[in-house]
Amino acid sequence: MCPHSPTRSTPASPHKTFKRPFVQEQCLSTWSHIILYINAQDTYKRIYAFTHAVLQTTTTSKHSKTFHEDLFYRKNGGMFVHFSYVHPSSYTTKEALKEIESRCELHLMSHGHYMWFNFQKVRAFLVKGEPFLEDMASRYPNKRIRVEYTGNLEVEGLYTLFRKYGKIVDIHPVPPVKDMPKQAIVQYSLLRASTSAKNCLHGAEVNGSHLGVTYERTLKSNVIWDWLSNHPRLSVPLIGFAVAGVSFVIFDPVRVFSMHAKITKLFDANEYSVFQWLRRETIGRLTRTTVDTLQATGWREREEEEEKLRKWLRIPPETFSIVQGPRGSGKTDMVTYATKDKKHKVIIRCEDLANARSEGEILTSLAKQVGYIPLFQFMNTLNNMMDMAITATTGQKAGLSATFEGQLKKILDTLTIAIQQSSPTRDMSNISPEAIMKKIELTMEEKARRAGTTSTSSTDSAVTKLALERIRKGGKDRIRLRKRDSEESKWCDPDDIPVVIIDGFMSRGKGPHTQELWTFLADWAAVLVENHVAHVIFVSNNVAAAKPLSRSLPNMTFETIILSDATLDSALEYLHKNLDRVDYPNLAPFVKIIGGRLTDLELFVQKVKSGISPEDAVSDLLGRAVVEIRKSAFDSDPGDKDKKAHGWTPIQFWLVLKQLANAEAVSYDELKIHPLFKYDEGPFSAMEQAELIAISHKNGRPCLVRPGKPIYHAAFQEILADTGFAAVMDLESNTFLDKDEMAKVAKWEGELRELSSLLHKDGSWIFGGGRVPKEVDARVKWLMKKLSESHVKVEKYEKEMIHSKMVIAEAAKQC
Repeated sequence: MCPHSPTRSTPASPHKTFKRPFVQEQCLSTWSHIILYINAQDTYKRIYAFTHAVLQTTTTSKHSKTFHEDLFYRKNGGMFVHFSYVHPSSYTTKEALKEIESRCELHLMSHGHYMWFNFQKVRAFLVKGEPFLEDMASRYPNKRIRVEYTGNLEVEGLYTLFRKYGKIVDIHPVPPVKDMPKQAIVQYSLLRASTSAKNCLHGAEVNGSHLGVTYERTLKSNVIWDWLSNHPRLSVPLIGFAVAGVSFVIFDPVRVFSMHAKITKLFDANEYSVFQWLRRETIGRLTRTTVDTLQATGWREREEEEEKLRKWLRIPPETFSIVQGPRGSGKTDMVTYATKDKKHKVIIRCEDLANARSEGEILTSLAKQVGYIPLFQFMNTLNNMMDMAITATTGQKAGLSATFEGQLKKILDTLTIAIQQSSPTRDMSNISPEAIMKKIELTMEEKARRAGTTSTSSTDSAVTKLALERIRKGGKDRIRLRKRDSEESKWCDPDDIPVVIIDGFMSRGKGPHTQELWTFLADWAAVLVENHVAHVIFVSNNVAAAKPLSRSLPNMTFETIILSDATLDSALEYLHKNLDRVDYPNLAPFVKIIGGRLTDLELFVQKVKSGISPEDAVSDLLGRAVVEIRKSAFDSDPGDKDKKAHGWTPIQFWLVLKQLANAEAVSYDELKIHPLFKYDEGPFSAMEQAELIAISHKNGRPCLVRPGKPIYHAAFQEILADTGFAAVMDLESNTFLDKDEMAKVAKWEGELRELSSLLHKDGSWIFGGGRVPKEVDARVKWLMKKLSESHVKVEKYEKEMIHSKMVIAEAAKQC
C-alpha cells in the first residue's frame, strides 16, 4: 500500500520495495492466505472487493481518500492497497491513521468477514515499514520469523510490537554476535499472523530501532541427509522397512495378479472362443492340421501311460507324480499332451535355470516363466553396492542385500498365492482327500447329467423350460434352487485344479546353486501337495530324482511312470508315417541301427527330408554317437592321476563297452564283481547320469545294463572295430590288472615269509611238538594255491599286453 507499488496487471518485481514520498500517505494490507489452491484471479477479485468496501467506511468529512493502485501479492496471498488521504488540521497523522484502522476493525467486527477455505477472520493492518516483495523460490512463508534490530528492544517491546498481528507462541532472543545486529525469533501460532507481521514491520523505525523481518528457515537443506548418513543403524532399517512396505502394498498385488493371469491365460487370445472361431474359419481352412507325434499310429506305447497320468489328475492332489525316462524318450511331449485340457497350468523348465551363468539369470528366467512382474533385478545390485559401501564406512553390515535363497523363496511364495487363487481346493487344506474325492465325484456326476440334459430333443428342452418356470414361481422350489446353488459352490471340478509341471528336474547343469534350486523346488511342491492346492508333475531323466523328493515329502509313495524306447515295429511305423513308403520301402535295417529313441528318429526323418539318403543319414547319426561316447567316456583331465574325474575310469567303461558291443544287455552283478570295479556301484551311477548306459531294475534292485541309447549299441561296435584304440585300451586295462595281481602276490609272499619264521631250520615247529599244526599247514596250502592262480593270471595279462603292443605297432605303420 505504497505510492510506487506495482499495478495489478504488472507482476511484483523480485526486489521491489515501497517508498514513502510524503508523511500523509500510508498503506493498508488485508490478508487471505490463498497461495495455490484457489484461482488467482478469483481470489484477487474477492480481496479487491473486500478491501475497497472496508476503506469506504472511512469516507467522512474528516477524511478524503484517493485510491491510486493496488497489488495482489500471490506469494503471501494478500493485497497491498495504495491510497492518499487529506485530513483537517485538527487531526494529526497519527490520529487519522488510528481512526482509519479503528473504523476498519469496526467494519470487520460488524460484518464478520471470514475466508471460506480456512474459516479465519480477515484482518487489515497498516504497513509501518517498507515491504520487500520477492519471488525467490528458496524463501517461503513460515510461522517463525527472524527479527533483526538495532537499539534496545527487549522481549517486552517485541511482544508489544508484534502481538497485534496474532497470537505469539514464543519469543526467543538469539545470543548476540560481535559486529552483528541483535536478533530474535518470534513464533506465531498461525501462518497468517507471521506473514502479516513480516509485510507490515519490515524496514520500520520503532523508538530509533530499525527492524528487519525475514522468514526463519526451520530446517537446513542438508539436515535430513546429515541425519540419515550419521545414523545408519536407524536410517537403513527404516529405509528397508519403507521399501518393503511399498513393495508389499503396491508391487506384491501386481505380481500376484500377473502370475494369476499367466496361470489362467487371461490375456491369451487363443483361449477365447471368438478368436478360436475366427482362426478356424480363416487360417485353419488354408493350412493342414498337424498330426500329434504322440498320437501317431507308430507311437501307441504312450497311450497306457497317458491314461494313467490322466487318472492321477482326476483325484485330489496328495503326492508327487514323477515321469522318468532317458533323454529323448518323449516325456515332455507325453505330459504336455496328457494335460492339454487342463485350464490352469504352470510350467517351470529347469534346464534353463540349471544352465544359467549367474544367480541373476536364474531369478530372471524363473520370473519370466511364472509371470513374476515386476522383478526389479537391478535393485538387488544397487542394494549390494550400498551394503558394501555402508560396511566399508561403518564396519557393520546394513542387511540391504538380499540372498539368492531369499529372492527365490519370495518368487515361489508369491506363485503359491497365485495358484491358490486359481484352485477350487484352496479352502480344503483341512479336509481329507476322501472328502475331496466325494466332492469331485459329485461334480463329475452333475456335469455328466447336465451334458445329457443339453443333448435331449427340443421337446425335452421345452419341458425343462416349463419346469424351470414353475420352480421360479414356487416358494419352496426357490429354496431348493438356493440350496442347490450353495451345493454347487462347494463342488470341486478336477479340470479346474491347477497342474504344476516341473520339467527337467535335476537335469545336468553347470550353473551355480543348482542343488539349492532342486531343494527349494521340491520343498515348494511339497507345500502345494500337502495342502491339496495343485497337482505337481516332475519330469526328469535323472534316475536319482526321487531322493530329494523323498526328503521333502517323506512317508509318501510317489506315482511313477518310467518311459522306455519304442519297439522296432513301432519305430518303423513311425518312419513310414513321416516318410513316403513308396520312395523308401526298405527302412527296417536303418531302424535296427537307430532304435526307438524319439529324438534320433526325428533327426533321421529331418535328414532324409532334406535330401540325404537313408544310408548317409544313419552314418551321420552313428558318427555323432561315436564322438559323443569318446568325448563323454574317455576324454578325462590329463592332470588327473586316477583318471576318475567323471566318476569312472576309462578302463572301467571300456569293459562295459566291450560287453555291450557283443550283447544288448549284460548282467549288472557280473560287472560289479569284476576286478576293475571291486563291488563299487558308484561308477555305474555316474555312467547312467551321463546317459552312457541305462540300468534296468527288477524287484527294486539293479538287474541289467543296457546302452544309454539304442544307437549306442552300434556305436560301441564301431569303437571296438578301431583296432588301434582297442589295443591301447586293452593294454591299459591289462597293465592295471597285472599291477593289481602283482600286489596280491607280494601280499601273499609276505604272509608266507612270516609263517616261515615260525619254523626251525630243520623244519620243526618253533613252539615245540616237532610237527607243524594242521591250521598253519592249511593256510600255507591256500596261499600257495592263490600264488599259483595269480601267476597264471599275470602270465595271461603279460601275453595280452605283448599282443596289444604288437597291434599298436601295426596300427602305427598304417597311419
